[in-house]
Amino acid sequence: MLTPETESLIARLPKAELHLHIEGSLEPEMLFALAERNAVAIPFDTVAAVRAAYSFSNLQDFLDIYYQGMSVLQTEQDF
Repeated sequence: MLTPETESLIARLPKAELHLHIEGSLEPEMLFALAERNAVAIPFDTVAAVRAAYSFSNLQDFLDIYYQGMSVLQTEQDF
């Protein structure tokens, strides 16, 4: 069990993202734009629909949108 002082110290320390999957971090606008540019079919008609899909409630929902992100990354420019 941490002391309140230790918890406070941890809360104040700077944080850094050490590991990030580009596919899982695509903003809905970018996912939609890359799909259009690369002629990749995705099951969304609008950016709003992509944004709604980002409201996942379980691992499978997350994986579904993650794999959609992977599918639109086609060229060096995409990365």
